[in-house]
Amino acid sequence: MTGAAMSIDPLDHELASWQGKIAVAAKTGNGLDSLKAAFNWVKLNVSSDNGRRELAKREISEAAERHLSQTHGPDVLDAIYLSTFPEDATSNSDLDAEITKRDKDAEDTLEIERLAKLPLIQYERERKPAAEKLCIKRITLLDRLVQAARRKNNDTGRQGRPLELPEVEPWHGPINAHELLDQIIFCLRQYIILPNGSAETIALWVLHTHVFDCFTISPRLAITSPEKGCGKTTLLDVINELVARPLSTSNATTSAVFRIIEMKQPTLLIDEADTFLKENDELRGILNTGHRRGGQVTRTVGDDFEPRQFTTWAPAAIAMIGRLPDTLDDRAITVRLKRRKPTERVRVFRGDRVDELRVLARKAARWALDNRKALTSADPEAGKLINRAADNWRPLFAIADIAGGKWPRLARSTAKSAEASKEDQSIKTILLSDIRDVITERRQSDRISSNELAAALGAIEGCPWAEWRNGKPMTANGLARMLGPFGILPGTKRAGSDTFKGYLYSDFTDAFASYLPDQTVTTSQSNNDGHCDDLQTVTPDPDVTLSEPSQPNNDGHCDGVTDGSPPLWEQEL
Repeated sequence: MTGAAMSIDPLDHELASWQGKIAVAAKTGNGLDSLKAAFNWVKLNVSSDNGRRELAKREISEAAERHLSQTHGPDVLDAIYLSTFPEDATSNSDLDAEITKRDKDAEDTLEIERLAKLPLIQYERERKPAAEKLCIKRITLLDRLVQAARRKNNDTGRQGRPLELPEVEPWHGPINAHELLDQIIFCLRQYIILPNGSAETIALWVLHTHVFDCFTISPRLAITSPEKGCGKTTLLDVINELVARPLSTSNATTSAVFRIIEMKQPTLLIDEADTFLKENDELRGILNTGHRRGGQVTRTVGDDFEPRQFTTWAPAAIAMIGRLPDTLDDRAITVRLKRRKPTERVRVFRGDRVDELRVLARKAARWALDNRKALTSADPEAGKLINRAADNWRPLFAIADIAGGKWPRLARSTAKSAEASKEDQSIKTILLSDIRDVITERRQSDRISSNELAAALGAIEGCPWAEWRNGKPMTANGLARMLGPFGILPGTKRAGSDTFKGYLYSDFTDAFASYLPDQTVTTSQSNNDGHCDDLQTVTPDPDVTLSEPSQPNNDGHCDGVTDGSPPLWEQEL
């Protein structure tokens, strides 16, 4: 055959070129960008005559499946396709209509039923020719039809319903994040009375749920209140319409939670956590490990008890009365609600009238799709935040930095205020703070007996030490157990001719500096006459400002401790 007779169709040449670009880009992490460019080329340059455009779409989609589906998943690839060809979109109602139409066509119905009964490997081999046979443009639509048939076949005799999480269809055009965040804030304030900075925090967290896999940390959103009737459930209802793959629950078994996360990577929305979370060590562990990418649990499954690993990595919002358990609170960004005043008016939330919220969710999905690369490579500055507080806020700072405008500054000022006003740490650091106050008041010595320190703590009004265990006050032994993890141990001390078990004030210096960085104590120094220099305090960092001035009680501390049963502090013993 002559060279002229072997001429290559230009379309085939261009398609081969784009397929090669996608394959190369997949290895460098830029596959999605190449896929977008390939689809745009098809849209702008390939005629719809004679089925050539449909052929080009199919060839590019197949290249994406080969090289990108394992890394990004079919939903992401489908979303890119639909953002370029929105005319091919199939809504849930359209899908229902399509299923009904196919049901009426006996031949199509038989083919889909046949595919639904195939083993997964065999179905994977047949799905592309089957889509062509059924004249289905997008293979993902065939997948959904087959999945619907499988559910119908497999549900016979089972209790409950299959787990289906709503998938958000990305908006059809590019999104300005600055405007989107403002729109989310406006909607939040329509339904809930929120403290200063809370709407901004929630808006950033909502966007993070659509891109959480771009980061190594997914901060928990803690929605707390001192009493019922403060709007926690309503706020979760609103958030449910905005986040990616929401799964709402007011109770859940641990095994259900990690299995759902493994299957669906949902955004967990947990309500009324005060009724079950504190006593559920295993569920707290799931939520704790899911804060960091790579978090997982190991369980045995099947009759042969095969060890299997389940991911726990997923976003979570937790609403409860009171304060989250310490280890979970440390991994959370907190929004504190209060009961609205009679003069404050809000819009009643109606689950059947939330179209504006669903539009915002679609815009969030589109913005996430367009900004994944930038978010994955982001390394935002955390300012004066350190340790876990900095880890929690960095994903939100990355989103704010890309949004631009007022948002980089606003996000950091909001974080600074939120962390400064956060209720005072764990019960052990509250203990250190109270010991510091006792030491500050006792300037006549540089040491104190264990019994004397325990008694002084028990005399502090409003703190838990007077009714530490079963209504009885803190003992010297209990105090020693609490201080042991800080490396502070009682020893034999002498004061004149007396000896006793107790502590030097200097024993606490290092712990005060590490765990109470806002205000450190210079321990008293004995001179040759046995007297002590005055204790001095350092003024707190002038840059730390609270959204509202704190209101001290008679002793000037323990604002964050509420009366309750033993679980909160006894869990740490």
